[in-house]
Amino acid sequence: MNYEMRFDEKRGVLYVKTLAMLEKADVDEILPKVAECFEGKEHRYILGDLSQNPSGLLSKDARNAFKENAKYLDVEKIAIIGANPSIRMIAKIALTIMGSSNIAKFFKTEDEALAWLKEEK
Repeated sequence: MNYEMRFDEKRGVLYVKTLAMLEKADVDEILPKVAECFEGKEHRYILGDLSQNPSGLLSKDARNAFKENAKYLDVEKIAIIGANPSIRMIAKIALTIMGSSNIAKFFKTEDEALAWLKEEK
């Protein structure tokens, strides 16, 4: 497993930390868990932590799996922390491919990310 994931009930945010490049098997495992975490929730916010993943974000097969299935999750906002410049560029490409670039933003700190997630649209 190349990730850690937990839902913070108090903050209403799903935390996803990548530990290594995500493969298709990771995505196939993550997507149902995300859907389950968001079931019955008022908001669908994700805080992605890439600080432990200097090697890359998603394999080609993983990007395709996200692209095909992420739309069913109906995520409202994705805040990303811990991305170095090269990972940020890769993440932007992946988010664009998945059709999520308009709901995602990069931050230096978790506090900044959480504040943005909680802002009203």
